[in-house]
This record gives sequence, structure tokens and C-alpha cells, in this order.
Amino acid sequence: MNNFPLVSVLCGCYNQSKFILESLESVKNQTYKNFEIIIWDDASTDDSVINIEKWSFEKPEKEGTLIKHEKNIGICRSLNECFRLSKGKYIQMLALDDVLLPDKLERHVALLEKSTENEAMVFSDANLMDNSSQLYQNKFIALHKKYLSLKTGNFFDELLLGNFIPAMSILLKKEIIEKVGEWDEELVYEDYDMLLRLAKNYDFIVDEEISAIYRLHEENSHKNLETKMIKSKYKIYLKHINYNDRVNHLLKSYLITAYKNRSLEGEQRKYFEVIAPKDFKEQLIMKNKYVKIYKIIEGLVKMKNKMISKNNKY
Repeated sequence: MNNFPLVSVLCGCYNQSKFILESLESVKNQTYKNFEIIIWDDASTDDSVINIEKWSFEKPEKEGTLIKHEKNIGICRSLNECFRLSKGKYIQMLALDDVLLPDKLERHVALLEKSTENEAMVFSDANLMDNSSQLYQNKFIALHKKYLSLKTGNFFDELLLGNFIPAMSILLKKEIIEKVGEWDEELVYEDYDMLLRLAKNYDFIVDEEISAIYRLHEENSHKNLETKMIKSKYKIYLKHINYNDRVNHLLKSYLITAYKNRSLEGEQRKYFEVIAPKDFKEQLIMKNKYVKIYKIIEGLVKMKNKMISKNNKY
């Protein structure tokens, strides 16, 4: 199998001790054997490191690298650290509560080996499971996207409306990540911004067979970082603001909601440095003042539109 390209499996862990062995076993049991494992633990407070080291000791046939952080530094910075250590032609990411299906790497390496220079990665849908590893009937993509026709090609416009790609299902070409740049360490989650940056210039291959399982549970990192994730999503939209009018609409909706809830932060008004306020209401948002006046104006506009609609019926 050494004649086959090396895959670097980058495994991230934070307080996932009860799921680690199942996740690592799913890597070990891959039908494709030419891979390296690089694991980071981001200062877990449970038995995660003990379980990782126990697994490594009991499975000496597959050596791995374990990076133990004394302080929590976040997913993106950790990924970049592991990425710089990686030697593989392809990059597989795996949170140590998710699972890869046995032929995942074999099938996806084969697809990328036959791919064009303009195809950056391959992905598939994923099953969903609970804390006890019981599968749900739902699938990952349907959970995030109601209507979508999956065909190999460019997904940039679709991704601008929201991320629906299961991160653990992706196999990436390392050389293309090196071209577009590493993960943005100002963000608290890794996949959405990277996918948008890749999709600007590259196509994605769709594997119609499910290749991984995503675990839904209360300890999912995105649930514990909700406020920071909202800020990161804003930063991502701001980075891609000039590419699609639908992003402008989404961003305005977000800003209006934050303003009305009196949670709009000063840095978020940078949007209006790119897209100038079009009316008095947007000027109020930019100044982040007079929320009551905004709501009164909004109410009057709704009342006017309602009366117009009512008159048009007769």
C-alpha cells in the first residue's frame, strides 16, 4: 500500500473522552492503510488525553503524533499547527466524536487521484447519530439544506447562503490549501470560511455514497460557542461581501436583528463602510442609536404596506 499516496488524518479533541476510542478505531479500520494520524488535544479537562494515549499504546501498529495543549487555543490555530506537520498528499479532518466509514479514504483517494487540477476536494453526505451511536433516520445535508441537487461542480453561490457540507466527509488536496492559505485563526470554527475560499476558484467532487457519521450531542463545540460563532459568521460574510447580492441581504438581516436586540457591536458597522446606508433606517443602524425610532418607522411602513395590500383586493 506504500505505493498509494499518503493521507494525513488530522484529529481534533476537546473533552470528548467517551467518544475517542470509537472515532480512532474508525480511522484504524480504514481499508486504505497508507495514512498518518496527527491528533491535537486542546487542553481537555476530562480523560481525553488518557484515552488517546491508551489507544496509541494498545495499537502500536499505527503510529501517531499527539499534540497536547496546556491552554485552549481553538480549532483553527490547532488545525494550522497540525497541517504544518502533515506529510500527506491529502488531508482528512476528524473531530474525535465523529466516525469515518471503513472505505471512506479508499474511495475518496481514488476519486481525487482521477480528478482535474480544478477540483479541490471530495465530499459526501453523512449519517447522524446520538450519544449512544444510534443512527437517526435524518442525514446531515437535509438537516442544513431543505432543497439541494448535489452534482460535482462549483458550490460557491450555494455556500454563500449557508454551509451544508459535513466537515468529516471531506478529503482535501493539500497543495490547494497551500495555495489559498491556511485556516483563519480569528474564527472559532474552521470549515465554512475555508470552503468559501476554495469554492471561489475550484470545483468540488460529490460522492453519492455516505462516507461518515456526525454525532449530535449536547457537548458539540458549536453549541458551547454560540455567541463567538455568530461573530465569526459575521466576519466570514464580511470577507465575501462583494461576491454576491444575497450575502448583502443576509448580512443586513443579521445586522437589523442585532440592532433591534441592542446587541450590535461597533465592529459590525464596518459593513456600511463597504455598502453605504441607503435610507434613514440604515443610517440609524450604522450609528447604533435610536432603536425606538427605528421600530416606530418599521411599524408605520408595515401598516402602510398592509393598507395598500388591502386596497388592491378591491
